[in-house]
Amino acid sequence: MYTREEAKAVTDKIINMAGADAVEVNLSGGERSGTRWANSSITVNLVQYDRNVSVNVRFGQKMGSANTRDFSDAGLKAMVAEAVDEAKAAADSSTLPELLGPQQYIPVDAALPNLVNFGPAERARMVKDSIDLSEKMGTVGAGYIPKNDQTTCVANSKGLFAYYRAAETGFVLTCRTPDGAGSGWAGITGIKDVTMIDAKKLTDVASNKALKSRKPKALEPGRYTTILEPRANARFLSLMTGIFGGGGGGGGFGGGGGGGYLANKKPGDKVFSDLFTLKSDVGNAILRQTPMLGDNRPARPVTWVDKGLLRGPEGTGPSASVNMSLVQEGSNLSIEDMVKQTRRGLLVTFFWYIRGVPSETQPLLNTGMTRDGLFLIENGEIAGPVQNFRWNMSPLVGYNNLTLVGKPVPIHTGESYDGGGTALVPPVRIEEFYMTSVSPAV
Repeated sequence: MYTREEAKAVTDKIINMAGADAVEVNLSGGERSGTRWANSSITVNLVQYDRNVSVNVRFGQKMGSANTRDFSDAGLKAMVAEAVDEAKAAADSSTLPELLGPQQYIPVDAALPNLVNFGPAERARMVKDSIDLSEKMGTVGAGYIPKNDQTTCVANSKGLFAYYRAAETGFVLTCRTPDGAGSGWAGITGIKDVTMIDAKKLTDVASNKALKSRKPKALEPGRYTTILEPRANARFLSLMTGIFGGGGGGGGFGGGGGGGYLANKKPGDKVFSDLFTLKSDVGNAILRQTPMLGDNRPARPVTWVDKGLLRGPEGTGPSASVNMSLVQEGSNLSIEDMVKQTRRGLLVTFFWYIRGVPSETQPLLNTGMTRDGLFLIENGEIAGPVQNFRWNMSPLVGYNNLTLVGKPVPIHTGESYDGGGTALVPPVRIEEFYMTSVSPAV
């Protein structure tokens, strides 16, 4: 929530106050707010403001630390004095890392005015548009609009100034029929430009799914051609990104589970379908995520998989960037286009309650359930709703069975809808997706 100029003024002041051999300052602060509604009325409108600054001072090999939420001159002086006293009383340490000097980051503007100024009044108008439409369509809506505006900044006496501010929001909605027999979901998350949210369109999608999901027909468990909408695919994708970790920052693979699936692979090996490309697209104009790694070194774009071929970081490209600005490439196909190109299969809106399944033969085998709209496709058209399924599938298998990919959208890969974790994810069509048993979910 602090501008670059404001953050620099505070950090410079602290560095000048310290008078130490070396000084490092960490500043963070901002707004976390949101609006929730249920039963077609707003239930919660919340806001929290917070800020914190900490300082590490060094005298030779001695270091002391302190922090405060008081940004007045008196508060900053007291913090610095505490850190200096601690440093002078400390024992020498031979393991203090050298401070990082100035760095060049990919420019990212992630605090657009229309989102910085996106307050409770604007959220309420968006909620009203949604409630009015859902009531007109005969459904009952429950949803959430988060808004975060956060600043992080690290500066030191060696010239480092690493600054990132992001203001983002989202819109997630579940609509149900009044009798609870039908349910539909729609949403978009991690948005840096509020004009990307069309509350009425998302409400129309969620309400239509709720209305059309009533009276589902029984369908036998089995292996189906399955179209995963972006939210379902985002959750599926999140199950395997850890396999690109490991290697100690030098480009190794095989960490994060997966039974060492990539441990013996090398760049150029075929690992997934030709339709699967995965990138850490640092600087992406839609995601606008941080260009800084956890150690404040610059993050660089990395292609992990290119048309099914393993690539990964080269040279100094750190594997720590695997979940930064994550993009699964797609096409311009809409979900409707993908349905038209499917002779028989299932359209999945949402996955939930995903858990790992121990397996010696299938690395990263997971199980979960469908909900909020599962539909049978026949001859390129939606034939009607079917009862929900429990599924068992490994993404390592699923992404080898891709036969169509659609247009990517920003969507969170985790269970929550705010904080880190948004990626650009397309709908995908996967062959032989294993639906193992019937689920009672709506």
